[in-house]
Amino acid sequence: MIEPAWLEQTFVVTNRADTPDGSVIDKASLDDGSLDIKAETYRSFVNKNPNKTSYFQPILDRLQVVPDKFNFDRRSIVVEWKSDYYILRYAAKLLSDDELYFLPGLGAGTLGALIALSTSWNLNYLFVLDSDKAGQRACDKYVRDFAIPNTKITTLNDYLDVVNVIEDLLDEPARLKIKGLLKIDKAPTKAQIRRFFQESLATNQIEPLGAGFKKNAKTLIEAMKSRLDEV
Repeated sequence: MIEPAWLEQTFVVTNRADTPDGSVIDKASLDDGSLDIKAETYRSFVNKNPNKTSYFQPILDRLQVVPDKFNFDRRSIVVEWKSDYYILRYAAKLLSDDELYFLPGLGAGTLGALIALSTSWNLNYLFVLDSDKAGQRACDKYVRDFAIPNTKITTLNDYLDVVNVIEDLLDEPARLKIKGLLKIDKAPTKAQIRRFFQESLATNQIEPLGAGFKKNAKTLIEAMKSRLDEV
């Protein structure tokens, strides 16, 4: 197992040399001259090779969300995707708010079974999707297909009108802070933003990201809590 708290001490080892053409046996019996082994820190490798997920997939697997199977009946907010989950959990920790439980979905169109279950079991779930076209379409479809009340299925800008997708919580100072903490040269992508919050939660390193982020996060979370009380 990989300990998330030790990510900064983790190395990715690769052979940079091209594999020669030939049979499987030839490829399996390389001489020393055909090897070019390099060990690079996890952080450096991921920043340089964001698409080579096979090298650091074990770490990502270790950081995945595993819901508690024995607490499905507790009051929870179901969000559209892992990014929403990680950012909102980070915000709640930043605000020292332990009252909210979040459950991640796999996209706006994947929540049908959970909505059906929450309706039939009368679970106290609040569903929050993105405010983009896909999110709005999914909300309308779930209301139509499952007769779920509009109060139970909402979009982000129902709570904070400047937020259509969860990354909108991050103002420019917050993005600059994330850029510095990730040690990258360009503005962070959505994938890099998700990775920052993912790793920060795994290592329990909750850094303040500026007054703007904290204010927006507080407004959003308090509005969600108020709506959850009405569900």
